[in-house]
Amino acid sequence: MPFGRSKEEKIAEKVKKSISEAKKKQAKGVKTSAKMKYRSALRVLSENEKTLMNDRQRFSELYREIGRGLYEIGRYDISIESFERALDLNEDNFKAWLEKGETYVSMTDMEEYALHCFEEALKLEPDNAKALVNKANLLMFLDKVEESIETYRRLIKLDKSNIKHIHKLVKKKPDDPGLWKLEAEYFEETGKKEKAAKAYEKILNLQPENEDALEKLEELRPDDPNILLSQAEKLEEQGKEKEAHEAYIKAFENDPENEELIDKILDKDPDNITVLRKKAELLEKQGEKVKSLKYYKEIHDNDPEDITYFNKALELNPNNINLLYKKGDALYNCEKYLGALETYEKIVDENEDDIDLWHNKGACLYQLGRYEEAAKAFEEVLERDGADVVARLSKGAALFELGEYQDAMNDFNEVVKADQETPSAWYYKAKIAAKQGNLKLLKPILTRAISMKEEYREQAKEDEAFSEVRDSEVFQEIVS
Repeated sequence: MPFGRSKEEKIAEKVKKSISEAKKKQAKGVKTSAKMKYRSALRVLSENEKTLMNDRQRFSELYREIGRGLYEIGRYDISIESFERALDLNEDNFKAWLEKGETYVSMTDMEEYALHCFEEALKLEPDNAKALVNKANLLMFLDKVEESIETYRRLIKLDKSNIKHIHKLVKKKPDDPGLWKLEAEYFEETGKKEKAAKAYEKILNLQPENEDALEKLEELRPDDPNILLSQAEKLEEQGKEKEAHEAYIKAFENDPENEELIDKILDKDPDNITVLRKKAELLEKQGEKVKSLKYYKEIHDNDPEDITYFNKALELNPNNINLLYKKGDALYNCEKYLGALETYEKIVDENEDDIDLWHNKGACLYQLGRYEEAAKAFEEVLERDGADVVARLSKGAALFELGEYQDAMNDFNEVVKADQETPSAWYYKAKIAAKQGNLKLLKPILTRAISMKEEYREQAKEDEAFSEVRDSEVFQEIVS
Protein backbone atom coordinates (compact mmCIF):
# COMPACT_ATOMS: atom_id res chain seq x y z
CA MET A 1 0.00 0.00 0.00
CA PRO A 2 1.44 3.38 -1.01
CA PHE A 3 -0.38 5.36 1.69
CA GLY A 4 -1.33 4.63 5.32
CA ARG A 5 -0.54 1.66 7.52
CA SER A 6 -0.90 -2.00 6.50
CA LYS A 7 -3.56 -4.22 8.00
CA GLU A 8 -0.90 -6.19 9.87
CA GLU A 9 0.37 -3.00 11.50
CA LYS A 10 -3.12 -1.94 12.54
CA ILE A 11 -3.76 -5.33 14.15
CA ALA A 12 -0.40 -5.29 15.88
CA GLU A 13 -1.00 -1.76 17.17
CA LYS A 14 -4.41 -2.70 18.55
CA VAL A 15 -3.03 -5.81 20.29
CA LYS A 16 -0.08 -3.91 21.77
CA LYS A 17 -2.48 -1.32 23.18
CA SER A 18 -4.53 -4.04 24.91
CA ILE A 19 -1.35 -5.65 26.29
CA SER A 20 -0.13 -2.27 27.60
CA GLU A 21 -3.47 -1.59 29.32
CA ALA A 22 -3.42 -5.12 30.80
CA LYS A 23 0.03 -4.57 32.27
CA LYS A 24 -1.08 -1.32 33.88
CA LYS A 25 -4.06 -3.06 35.48
CA GLN A 26 -1.75 -5.85 36.52
CA ALA A 27 0.70 -3.41 38.11
CA LYS A 28 -2.16 -2.00 40.19
CA GLY A 29 -3.13 -5.50 41.29
CA VAL A 30 -6.42 -5.50 39.38
CA LYS A 31 -6.06 -9.01 37.98
CA THR A 32 -9.62 -9.41 36.68
CA SER A 33 -9.36 -6.28 34.53
CA ALA A 34 -5.89 -7.32 33.38
CA LYS A 35 -7.22 -10.72 32.36
CA MET A 36 -10.02 -9.08 30.32
CA LYS A 37 -7.53 -6.88 28.47
CA TYR A 38 -5.33 -9.88 27.66
CA ARG A 39 -8.37 -11.77 26.43
CA SER A 40 -9.34 -8.79 24.31
CA ALA A 41 -5.90 -8.90 22.69
CA LEU A 42 -6.30 -12.66 22.07
CA ARG A 43 -9.70 -12.05 20.46
CA VAL A 44 -8.23 -9.53 18.04
CA LEU A 45 -5.52 -11.99 17.02
CA SER A 46 -7.88 -14.93 16.62
CA GLU A 47 -10.27 -12.85 14.45
CA ASN A 48 -7.41 -12.13 12.08
CA GLU A 49 -5.79 -15.55 11.76
CA LYS A 50 -5.14 -15.32 8.04
CA THR A 51 -3.56 -11.91 8.27
CA LEU A 52 -1.19 -13.11 11.00
CA MET A 53 0.43 -15.51 8.53
CA ASN A 54 1.88 -12.54 6.64
CA ASP A 55 4.11 -11.65 9.60
CA ARG A 56 4.47 -14.81 11.65
CA GLN A 57 7.43 -13.70 13.73
CA ARG A 58 5.82 -10.45 14.91
CA PHE A 59 2.53 -12.04 15.88
CA SER A 60 4.28 -15.02 17.51
CA GLU A 61 6.00 -12.55 19.82
CA LEU A 62 2.69 -10.82 20.62
CA TYR A 63 1.10 -14.16 21.54
CA ARG A 64 4.14 -14.82 23.78
CA GLU A 65 3.71 -11.46 25.54
CA ILE A 66 0.06 -12.26 26.21
CA GLY A 67 1.02 -15.73 27.47
CA ARG A 68 3.59 -14.21 29.83
CA GLY A 69 1.08 -11.73 31.20
CA LEU A 70 -1.56 -14.40 31.78
CA TYR A 71 1.07 -16.56 33.54
CA GLU A 72 1.94 -13.68 35.86
CA ILE A 73 -1.69 -13.23 36.94
CA GLY A 74 -2.13 -16.98 37.47
CA ARG A 75 -4.26 -17.87 34.45
CA TYR A 76 -2.05 -20.77 33.45
CA ASP A 77 -4.52 -22.60 31.18
CA ILE A 78 -5.08 -19.59 28.88
CA SER A 79 -1.38 -18.76 29.14
CA ILE A 80 -0.45 -22.20 27.73
CA GLU A 81 -2.87 -21.68 24.82
CA SER A 82 -1.19 -18.35 24.02
CA PHE A 83 2.29 -19.91 24.05
CA GLU A 84 1.09 -22.73 21.80
CA ARG A 85 -0.29 -20.20 19.27
CA ALA A 86 3.03 -18.33 19.47
CA LEU A 87 4.90 -21.55 18.65
CA ASP A 88 2.46 -22.47 15.88
CA LEU A 89 3.45 -19.24 14.18
CA ASN A 90 7.16 -19.54 14.96
CA GLU A 91 8.53 -22.75 16.43
CA ASP A 92 11.93 -21.04 16.89
CA ASN A 93 10.55 -18.59 19.42
CA PHE A 94 13.00 -19.30 22.28
CA LYS A 95 11.19 -17.18 24.88
CA ALA A 96 7.88 -18.87 24.12
CA TRP A 97 9.40 -22.31 24.83
CA LEU A 98 11.08 -21.05 27.98
CA GLU A 99 8.03 -19.27 29.41
CA LYS A 100 5.68 -22.09 28.43
CA GLY A 101 7.95 -24.40 30.45
CA GLU A 102 7.89 -22.03 33.44
CA THR A 103 4.07 -21.99 33.25
CA TYR A 104 3.89 -25.77 33.24
CA VAL A 105 6.16 -25.84 36.32
CA SER A 106 3.51 -23.79 38.15
CA MET A 107 0.80 -26.28 37.25
CA THR A 108 0.05 -29.59 38.96
CA ASP A 109 1.62 -32.79 37.56
CA MET A 110 2.86 -31.06 34.40
CA GLU A 111 6.61 -31.41 35.12
CA GLU A 112 7.40 -33.67 32.15
CA TYR A 113 5.73 -31.15 29.78
CA ALA A 114 7.80 -28.40 31.37
CA LEU A 115 11.00 -30.41 30.90
CA HIS A 116 10.20 -30.88 27.22
CA CYS A 117 9.77 -27.12 26.83
CA PHE A 118 13.13 -26.34 28.48
CA GLU A 119 14.86 -28.90 26.28
CA GLU A 120 13.32 -27.34 23.16
CA ALA A 121 14.45 -23.92 24.33
CA LEU A 122 18.01 -25.24 24.82
CA LYS A 123 18.05 -26.62 21.31
CA LEU A 124 17.66 -23.02 20.16
CA GLU A 125 20.05 -21.49 22.71
CA PRO A 126 22.22 -24.26 24.25
CA ASP A 127 24.10 -21.92 26.56
CA ASN A 128 21.17 -19.96 27.92
CA ALA A 129 21.65 -19.77 31.69
CA LYS A 130 17.98 -19.30 32.54
CA ALA A 131 16.91 -22.34 30.53
CA LEU A 132 19.72 -24.42 32.07
CA VAL A 133 18.77 -23.37 35.59
CA ASN A 134 15.11 -24.20 34.97
CA LYS A 135 16.00 -27.58 33.51
CA ALA A 136 18.44 -28.42 36.32
CA ASN A 137 15.97 -27.41 39.04
CA LEU A 138 13.20 -29.43 37.45
CA LEU A 139 15.40 -32.52 37.05
CA MET A 140 16.29 -32.28 40.73
CA PHE A 141 12.58 -32.04 41.60
CA LEU A 142 11.93 -35.13 39.46
CA ASP A 143 14.69 -37.01 41.34
CA LYS A 144 16.77 -37.27 38.18
CA VAL A 145 19.75 -36.31 40.30
CA GLU A 146 22.63 -37.26 38.01
CA GLU A 147 21.12 -35.44 35.02
CA SER A 148 20.40 -32.45 37.21
CA ILE A 149 23.96 -32.30 38.58
CA GLU A 150 25.37 -32.59 35.08
CA THR A 151 23.20 -29.67 33.93
CA TYR A 152 24.34 -27.56 36.89
CA ARG A 153 27.94 -28.47 36.11
CA ARG A 154 27.45 -27.30 32.52
CA LEU A 155 25.94 -24.06 33.81
CA ILE A 156 28.95 -23.34 36.05
CA LYS A 157 31.37 -24.24 33.29
CA LEU A 158 29.76 -21.61 31.06
CA ASP A 159 30.11 -18.94 33.71
CA LYS A 160 31.58 -19.35 37.20
CA SER A 161 29.16 -16.74 38.53
CA ASN A 162 26.35 -19.24 37.99
CA ILE A 163 27.51 -20.92 41.20
CA LYS A 164 25.08 -18.56 42.92
CA HIS A 165 22.29 -20.91 41.85
CA ILE A 166 24.01 -23.79 43.64
CA HIS A 167 24.62 -21.69 46.77
CA LYS A 168 20.89 -21.01 46.95
CA LEU A 169 19.95 -24.63 46.34
CA VAL A 170 22.36 -25.94 48.97
CA LYS A 171 20.60 -23.78 51.55
CA LYS A 172 17.25 -25.24 50.48
CA LYS A 173 18.52 -28.83 50.18
CA PRO A 174 21.43 -29.23 52.62
CA ASP A 175 21.11 -33.03 52.57
CA ASP A 176 21.89 -33.40 48.88
CA PRO A 177 25.47 -34.68 48.38
CA GLY A 178 25.34 -33.93 44.66
CA LEU A 179 24.90 -30.22 45.30
CA TRP A 180 27.73 -30.23 47.83
CA LYS A 181 29.93 -31.88 45.23
CA LEU A 182 29.25 -29.03 42.81
CA GLU A 183 30.14 -26.58 45.57
CA ALA A 184 33.35 -28.49 46.30
CA GLU A 185 34.37 -28.63 42.64
CA TYR A 186 33.77 -24.91 42.24
CA PHE A 187 35.80 -24.01 45.32
CA GLU A 188 38.63 -26.29 44.18
CA GLU A 189 38.74 -24.72 40.72
CA THR A 190 38.81 -21.24 42.20
CA GLY A 191 41.59 -22.12 44.66
CA LYS A 192 39.44 -21.95 47.80
CA LYS A 193 40.83 -25.16 49.29
CA GLU A 194 39.44 -24.88 52.80
CA LYS A 195 35.92 -24.18 51.54
CA ALA A 196 36.28 -27.15 49.16
CA ALA A 197 37.40 -29.33 52.07
CA LYS A 198 34.35 -28.30 54.11
CA ALA A 199 32.08 -29.17 51.20
CA TYR A 200 33.67 -32.62 50.91
CA GLU A 201 33.23 -33.04 54.66
CA LYS A 202 29.52 -32.38 54.18
CA ILE A 203 29.41 -35.11 51.52
CA LEU A 204 31.10 -37.59 53.88
CA ASN A 205 28.66 -36.70 56.63
CA LEU A 206 25.85 -37.61 54.24
CA GLN A 207 27.65 -40.51 52.53
CA PRO A 208 30.41 -41.94 54.75
CA GLU A 209 31.16 -44.60 52.13
CA ASN A 210 31.88 -42.01 49.41
CA GLU A 211 35.49 -42.88 48.48
CA ASP A 212 35.85 -40.07 45.95
CA ALA A 213 34.99 -37.44 48.55
CA LEU A 214 37.35 -39.07 51.01
CA GLU A 215 40.23 -39.07 48.52
CA LYS A 216 39.62 -35.41 47.72
CA LEU A 217 39.53 -34.54 51.39
CA GLU A 218 42.79 -36.42 51.94
CA GLU A 219 44.37 -34.40 49.12
CA LEU A 220 43.15 -31.14 50.61
CA ARG A 221 44.02 -32.09 54.19
CA PRO A 222 46.76 -34.71 53.94
CA ASP A 223 47.72 -34.48 57.61
CA ASP A 224 44.29 -34.88 59.14
CA PRO A 225 43.61 -38.51 60.24
CA ASN A 226 40.44 -37.37 61.99
CA ILE A 227 38.76 -37.33 58.59
CA LEU A 228 39.16 -41.08 58.23
CA LEU A 229 38.25 -41.70 61.85
CA SER A 230 35.07 -39.69 61.52
CA GLN A 231 34.14 -41.54 58.35
CA ALA A 232 34.76 -44.90 60.03
CA GLU A 233 32.54 -44.01 62.99
CA LYS A 234 29.68 -42.93 60.76
CA LEU A 235 29.93 -46.13 58.70
CA GLU A 236 29.84 -48.09 61.93
CA GLU A 237 26.71 -46.24 63.05
CA GLN A 238 25.10 -47.23 59.76
CA GLY A 239 25.94 -50.88 60.36
CA LYS A 240 28.42 -51.01 57.47
CA GLU A 241 30.98 -53.03 59.40
CA LYS A 242 33.27 -53.99 56.52
CA GLU A 243 33.52 -50.44 55.15
CA ALA A 244 33.98 -49.07 58.69
CA HIS A 245 36.85 -51.49 59.34
CA GLU A 246 38.59 -50.47 56.11
CA ALA A 247 38.27 -46.82 57.11
CA TYR A 248 39.69 -47.53 60.57
CA ILE A 249 42.68 -49.27 58.97
CA LYS A 250 43.28 -46.27 56.69
CA ALA A 251 43.04 -43.97 59.67
CA PHE A 252 45.55 -46.14 61.54
CA GLU A 253 47.98 -45.93 58.62
CA ASN A 254 47.80 -42.13 58.89
CA ASP A 255 47.95 -42.03 62.69
CA PRO A 256 49.58 -45.25 64.00
CA GLU A 257 50.14 -43.80 67.49
CA ASN A 258 46.42 -43.24 68.15
CA GLU A 259 45.70 -45.70 70.96
CA GLU A 260 41.95 -45.14 70.91
CA LEU A 261 41.93 -45.98 67.24
CA ILE A 262 44.09 -49.07 67.83
CA ASP A 263 41.64 -50.35 70.46
CA LYS A 264 38.71 -49.82 68.09
CA ILE A 265 40.42 -51.87 65.38
CA LEU A 266 41.41 -54.68 67.76
CA ASP A 267 37.87 -54.80 69.07
CA LYS A 268 36.69 -55.74 65.57
CA ASP A 269 39.83 -57.45 64.30
CA PRO A 270 41.69 -58.95 67.29
CA ASP A 271 44.12 -60.91 65.08
CA ASN A 272 45.51 -57.95 63.13
CA ILE A 273 49.24 -58.46 63.63
CA THR A 274 50.30 -54.97 62.54
CA VAL A 275 47.93 -53.29 64.98
CA LEU A 276 48.73 -55.78 67.76
CA ARG A 277 52.43 -54.98 67.38
CA LYS A 278 51.78 -51.24 67.56
CA LYS A 279 49.63 -51.72 70.68
CA ALA A 280 52.42 -53.72 72.33
CA GLU A 281 55.05 -51.12 71.39
CA LEU A 282 52.94 -48.26 72.75
CA LEU A 283 52.44 -50.07 76.05
CA GLU A 284 56.20 -50.61 76.27
CA LYS A 285 56.82 -46.90 75.68
CA GLN A 286 54.41 -46.18 78.51
CA GLY A 287 56.40 -48.49 80.81
CA GLU A 288 53.67 -51.16 80.76
CA LYS A 289 55.97 -54.03 79.75
CA VAL A 290 53.98 -56.74 81.49
CA LYS A 291 50.74 -55.64 79.76
CA SER A 292 52.54 -55.52 76.42
CA LEU A 293 53.35 -59.24 76.71
CA LYS A 294 49.68 -60.11 76.18
CA TYR A 295 49.80 -58.53 72.73
CA TYR A 296 53.18 -59.99 71.81
CA LYS A 297 51.76 -63.41 72.75
CA GLU A 298 48.76 -62.87 70.47
CA ILE A 299 51.16 -61.94 67.66
CA HIS A 300 53.05 -65.22 68.17
CA ASP A 301 49.80 -67.21 68.26
CA ASN A 302 48.84 -65.74 64.88
CA ASP A 303 52.35 -65.84 63.42
CA PRO A 304 54.40 -68.66 64.99
CA GLU A 305 57.57 -67.41 63.29
CA ASP A 306 57.42 -64.19 65.29
CA ILE A 307 59.17 -64.97 68.59
CA THR A 308 59.22 -61.40 69.93
CA TYR A 309 56.96 -62.54 72.76
CA PHE A 310 59.59 -64.92 74.15
CA ASN A 311 62.39 -62.35 73.84
CA LYS A 312 60.34 -59.70 75.63
CA ALA A 313 59.16 -62.14 78.32
CA LEU A 314 62.73 -63.35 78.91
CA GLU A 315 63.90 -59.76 79.35
CA LEU A 316 61.62 -59.67 82.39
CA ASN A 317 62.39 -63.23 83.53
CA PRO A 318 65.64 -64.41 81.88
CA ASN A 319 65.90 -67.70 83.81
CA ASN A 320 62.39 -68.95 83.17
CA ILE A 321 63.01 -72.50 81.93
CA ASN A 322 59.49 -72.92 80.60
CA LEU A 323 59.83 -69.78 78.46
CA LEU A 324 63.24 -70.86 77.16
CA TYR A 325 61.87 -74.28 76.32
CA LYS A 326 58.93 -72.80 74.41
CA LYS A 327 61.16 -70.33 72.60
CA GLY A 328 63.41 -73.18 71.48
CA ASP A 329 60.39 -75.14 70.23
CA ALA A 330 59.08 -72.09 68.36
CA LEU A 331 62.44 -71.55 66.66
CA TYR A 332 62.73 -75.23 65.74
CA ASN A 333 59.20 -75.30 64.28
CA CYS A 334 60.01 -72.38 61.98
CA GLU A 335 63.30 -74.09 60.97
CA LYS A 336 65.58 -71.67 62.80
CA TYR A 337 67.68 -74.56 64.06
CA LEU A 338 70.75 -72.64 65.25
CA GLY A 339 68.64 -70.27 67.35
CA ALA A 340 66.71 -73.22 68.75
CA LEU A 341 69.95 -75.04 69.61
CA GLU A 342 71.38 -71.99 71.38
CA THR A 343 68.18 -71.68 73.39
CA TYR A 344 68.12 -75.34 74.42
CA GLU A 345 71.79 -75.20 75.44
CA LYS A 346 70.97 -72.44 77.93
CA ILE A 347 68.93 -74.86 79.96
CA VAL A 348 70.41 -78.31 79.27
CA ASP A 349 73.16 -78.00 81.91
CA GLU A 350 70.63 -77.41 84.66
CA ASN A 351 68.23 -80.01 83.28
CA GLU A 352 70.58 -82.76 82.11
CA ASP A 353 68.09 -85.50 82.92
CA ASP A 354 65.38 -83.99 80.74
CA ILE A 355 65.07 -86.56 77.95
CA ASP A 356 62.90 -84.30 75.75
CA LEU A 357 65.53 -81.58 75.96
CA TRP A 358 68.25 -83.95 74.69
CA HIS A 359 65.88 -85.07 71.94
CA ASN A 360 65.38 -81.47 70.87
CA LYS A 361 69.07 -80.66 71.00
CA GLY A 362 69.90 -83.76 68.94
CA ALA A 363 67.25 -82.85 66.36
CA CYS A 364 68.71 -79.34 65.97
CA LEU A 365 72.26 -80.70 65.57
CA TYR A 366 71.05 -83.21 62.98
CA GLN A 367 69.27 -80.48 60.96
CA LEU A 368 72.43 -78.35 61.10
CA GLY A 369 74.50 -81.24 59.69
CA ARG A 370 76.45 -81.66 62.94
CA TYR A 371 75.90 -85.43 62.92
CA GLU A 372 78.57 -86.46 65.40
CA GLU A 373 77.21 -84.08 68.04
CA ALA A 374 73.68 -85.19 67.18
CA ALA A 375 74.60 -88.87 67.72
CA LYS A 376 76.06 -87.96 71.13
CA ALA A 377 72.91 -86.07 72.10
CA PHE A 378 70.72 -89.06 71.23
CA GLU A 379 73.13 -91.30 73.16
CA GLU A 380 72.45 -89.08 76.19
CA VAL A 381 68.77 -90.00 75.83
CA LEU A 382 69.59 -93.73 75.55
CA GLU A 383 71.77 -93.61 78.65
CA ARG A 384 68.74 -92.42 80.56
CA ASP A 385 66.19 -94.60 78.72
CA GLY A 386 67.64 -97.42 76.69
CA ALA A 387 64.19 -98.34 75.35
CA ASP A 388 63.61 -94.96 73.64
CA VAL A 389 63.01 -96.12 70.04
CA VAL A 390 62.92 -92.59 68.58
CA ALA A 391 66.33 -91.75 70.09
CA ARG A 392 67.76 -95.05 68.79
CA LEU A 393 66.40 -94.40 65.30
CA SER A 394 67.65 -90.79 65.32
CA LYS A 395 71.10 -91.84 66.52
CA GLY A 396 71.24 -94.45 63.73
CA ALA A 397 70.31 -91.77 61.16
CA ALA A 398 73.14 -89.52 62.41
CA LEU A 399 75.66 -92.40 62.28
CA PHE A 400 74.50 -93.23 58.75
CA GLU A 401 75.27 -89.66 57.66
CA LEU A 402 78.73 -90.05 59.22
CA GLY A 403 79.32 -93.20 57.15
CA GLU A 404 79.45 -95.39 60.22
CA TYR A 405 77.20 -97.96 58.59
CA GLN A 406 77.76 -100.91 60.89
CA ASP A 407 77.11 -98.93 64.06
CA ALA A 408 74.05 -97.40 62.36
CA MET A 409 72.85 -100.89 61.34
CA ASN A 410 73.16 -102.04 64.94
CA ASP A 411 70.91 -99.21 66.06
CA PHE A 412 68.32 -99.89 63.34
CA ASN A 413 68.33 -103.59 64.26
CA GLU A 414 67.59 -102.59 67.86
CA VAL A 415 64.71 -100.44 66.62
CA VAL A 416 63.07 -103.25 64.61
CA LYS A 417 63.54 -105.63 67.53
CA ALA A 418 61.54 -103.23 69.67
CA ASP A 419 59.01 -102.38 66.97
CA GLN A 420 59.03 -104.26 63.68
CA GLU A 421 56.44 -101.87 62.25
CA THR A 422 58.86 -98.91 61.96
CA PRO A 423 59.19 -98.37 58.19
CA SER A 424 61.98 -95.77 58.42
CA ALA A 425 64.24 -98.25 60.26
CA TRP A 426 63.74 -100.81 57.47
CA TYR A 427 64.42 -98.19 54.83
CA TYR A 428 67.67 -97.11 56.51
CA LYS A 429 68.72 -100.78 56.76
CA ALA A 430 68.09 -101.05 52.99
CA LYS A 431 70.21 -97.94 52.36
CA ILE A 432 73.08 -99.47 54.34
CA ALA A 433 72.77 -102.74 52.43
CA ALA A 434 72.97 -100.74 49.18
CA LYS A 435 76.02 -98.81 50.40
CA GLN A 436 77.71 -102.12 51.27
CA GLY A 437 76.69 -103.62 47.90
CA ASN A 438 74.80 -106.45 49.60
CA LEU A 439 72.03 -107.12 47.04
CA LYS A 440 71.03 -110.34 48.76
CA LEU A 441 70.22 -108.43 51.94
CA LEU A 442 68.84 -105.42 50.08
CA LYS A 443 65.98 -107.26 48.37
CA PRO A 444 63.98 -108.43 51.42
CA ILE A 445 64.71 -105.32 53.48
CA LEU A 446 63.75 -102.72 50.86
CA THR A 447 60.73 -104.85 49.85
CA ARG A 448 59.66 -104.85 53.50
CA ALA A 449 60.09 -101.06 53.80
CA ILE A 450 58.04 -100.43 50.61
CA SER A 451 55.30 -102.79 51.75
CA MET A 452 54.96 -100.70 54.89
CA LYS A 453 55.24 -97.31 53.18
CA GLU A 454 54.56 -97.24 49.44
CA GLU A 455 56.11 -93.81 48.89
CA TYR A 456 59.55 -95.36 49.50
CA ARG A 457 59.27 -96.96 46.04
CA GLU A 458 59.57 -93.58 44.29
CA GLN A 459 61.90 -92.14 46.92
CA ALA A 460 64.39 -94.98 46.43
CA LYS A 461 64.63 -94.24 42.70
CA GLU A 462 66.11 -90.82 43.48
CA ASP A 463 67.92 -91.58 46.75
CA GLU A 464 71.71 -91.17 46.44
CA ALA A 465 72.23 -94.15 48.81
CA PHE A 466 71.04 -96.52 46.06
CA SER A 467 73.12 -94.98 43.25
CA GLU A 468 75.60 -97.91 43.11
CA VAL A 469 72.86 -100.53 42.79
CA ARG A 470 70.26 -98.54 40.84
CA ASP A 471 70.96 -100.32 37.55
CA SER A 472 70.94 -103.82 39.04
CA GLU A 473 68.14 -106.24 38.19
CA VAL A 474 67.45 -106.77 41.90
CA PHE A 475 66.87 -103.06 42.54
CA GLN A 476 64.81 -102.55 39.38
CA GLU A 477 62.64 -105.52 40.25
CA ILE A 478 61.96 -104.10 43.70
CA VAL A 479 61.05 -100.54 42.62
CA SER A 480 59.28 -101.33 39.32
